[in-house]
Amino acid sequence: MLDLIVIGGGPVGAMAGNLAGRARLTAVVLDRAPAVFDLPRAIHFDAHIMRILQQTGLAGELLPDVRVWKRSTFYGADGEPIRVHDWPSDRPYGWDAHYLFYQPKLEAVLRAGLARFDDVDLRLGVEAVAVEQHDDHVTVTIRDPASGEVSTLSARYLIGADGAASFVRTSSGIRLVDGDFDEPWLVVDLSCAREIGRPDESEMFCDPTRPATRVPGPGRHHRWEFMLLPGETPEELQRPERIRDLLAPWVGMDEVEIIRASVYRFHSLIAESWRRGRVFLAGDAAHQTPPFLGQGLCHGLRDVQNLVGKVAAVQAGGPGGPLLDSYEAERRPHVERIIGMAVAAGREICVLDPAEAHERDARMRRAARSGELPRTTFQGMPPLTGGLFADTPGAGELFPQPAVFDREERLGMFDDVLPPRVVVVARGDAVSEIRAVADRSGVPLVAVDDPGTGHLVIRDELVGDWFTRHGARFAVVRPDRYVHGTTDSAEAATAMIRAACTYFPCSG
Repeated sequence: MLDLIVIGGGPVGAMAGNLAGRARLTAVVLDRAPAVFDLPRAIHFDAHIMRILQQTGLAGELLPDVRVWKRSTFYGADGEPIRVHDWPSDRPYGWDAHYLFYQPKLEAVLRAGLARFDDVDLRLGVEAVAVEQHDDHVTVTIRDPASGEVSTLSARYLIGADGAASFVRTSSGIRLVDGDFDEPWLVVDLSCAREIGRPDESEMFCDPTRPATRVPGPGRHHRWEFMLLPGETPEELQRPERIRDLLAPWVGMDEVEIIRASVYRFHSLIAESWRRGRVFLAGDAAHQTPPFLGQGLCHGLRDVQNLVGKVAAVQAGGPGGPLLDSYEAERRPHVERIIGMAVAAGREICVLDPAEAHERDARMRRAARSGELPRTTFQGMPPLTGGLFADTPGAGELFPQPAVFDREERLGMFDDVLPPRVVVVARGDAVSEIRAVADRSGVPLVAVDDPGTGHLVIRDELVGDWFTRHGARFAVVRPDRYVHGTTDSAEAATAMIRAACTYFPCSG
């Protein structure tokens, strides 16, 4: 019997398959399309997503085909900036803060990555037509549309990563709950030989005559998005002459190739439950967000990192109830909070009343001057809450990714050097207090700023500052690199190590 069936072979499902392969799970990924969808959809991911790609061994494959995104500027009704985000250059997670990418390339890299694993099978051109749950497994009936052949697969767990119209969600009787945001926008992707605007900067035009966005994709790829005004129809705005007029301020039709011009509904939806027994939802099957913060794809990839890691922990002997329940307990509040930020940003952007837009611009400029702009993910990702975390400062945060040394020799980045297990990181003067416990538990121990301990060492001011900010000498880090808990007490750190190893079995 398989450990895992994944229905949906897009980026979220293919990532789930790669994570399963790295965790040595047996899995099959199913998709009814025979090939990668060849049009761009998502265009942005952040440093955490590149870190997940790194953990699957695929970051290097994608890196030549992305563009580093360094700034986002919002313009008011008068055409002047009302909000500017410059991303920091300190790379606390080992990668640049934001990237722009071409989704067909990402999907191709993720699908090709599955071939590395003997125990992970990718089956294309087949359709799931029934899901049946049993006490200890799930059975999926699949049909080959070309031949009409029907067969079944069984696995301990199933992930529905099959998108907004998810068969897994609907067949499980799970409703979507409307988040009361629904606006139609025209999305135009094009190829142009020249750079348009600043190559590393996106622009959001909060113009009440027509809100619009420009995003520079990687290479020759560029994207514009235009809000439909009251009374306009998708058919009207998708006509070539309307597209020409909308693009005219930036580029002429004689110098571009239109890749896609389609109207999409930017809306907020979330499934009432992300689990039915042994069936789980991830990505757009579980939640859909307006794209104003570029987090839609990121949500889905974080979902499967969280979920596949917990399935692996259960298969290694961890307690199934707490581990599997913690998937939605941790991910739902995070997604809901970010969707709330995206909806708030969308409501600010989509203002069509000139007087209201003038008031918004004045308010945003005052907030920018006082440093009180409404928070978005551009200022950093909120921590996870609930689930399997200690109630301490820093718990639920993503741990930084510094370089790791063995005395004077640089070994590599944290995630490449440390195995995907529970890890304890200690300030140099505290290493001796926890060494015996870490050794008995089989937990790797890393010292901060103390090359004399004989342990792996971090020499990074950002990490030292992180410990100081949280008033801690110890951090217990989960396999997914989220912080289980922090403390300044060796006794409390010992208890945290034991708790984390209960959920994520350690080797000792």
